Amino acid sequence: MRVIANMNVCQGHARCEDICPEVFSTDAVEGKVVIEQPEFPPELEEKVRMAVRNCPEGALRIAKGTGE
Repeated sequence: MRVIANMNVCQGHARCEDICPEVFSTDAVEGKVVIEQPEFPPELEEKVRMAVRNCPEGALRIAKGTGE
């Protein structure tokens, strides 16, 4: 599985980074999400799902497979 961000929607609340810093960080210039591990390991799935659910803008989603 992989996580995808819609950069047109992201407002830089950084909740994803707070919940799962192994996968998400925040760009210092734009203030928006950076996905450090788009194809995250299975042991991080629950944290990534929690980050997706907690995005106030709905900018994150999980996709099956390794590409779109």
